[in-house]
Amino acid sequence: MSYSTWHTYGYGFRFSDLKGYTSESIGRLLRLAPDFEKKIQEDFKANGITTPTVKDYEEYDCDYDMGVGHLLREVIMEAEGISMTLCDDFDCNRYLLYEPSYPWSMPTGERNLTLEELQTILQHYVSALEPENLSEIDYDYQSVENCG
Repeated sequence: MSYSTWHTYGYGFRFSDLKGYTSESIGRLLRLAPDFEKKIQEDFKANGITTPTVKDYEEYDCDYDMGVGHLLREVIMEAEGISMTLCDDFDCNRYLLYEPSYPWSMPTGERNLTLEELQTILQHYVSALEPENLSEIDYDYQSVENCG
């Protein structure tokens, strides 16, 4: 029997701390990425969901169970062209991180990205989702450890 652990390093936040979002605020977030919003609407329509609930949105990512983090990642990717990583830790806390990478493997739009710009981008999209608790979100360097 084998056991392995891994770390995911990056700058971001624990999105499992987000608690006050509603289906309306999720809709507001999705409007920032029209192509992704259209895809979700088409999927919901195909599954007979006419008025999506928070649970419907959270269950949209049925492969990895990352809930609203998946929505945030996809919206940021479409709107900003920035690739983010979803991961979780031993305690099932979920994170959205911008991982460091080699300059030759970075998309052009990320090569000159500053920490301040990244933080502003994250705050912008989180505020669309949950404007009430922004001061409680800890944006920082993260070292997320898990095992399997």
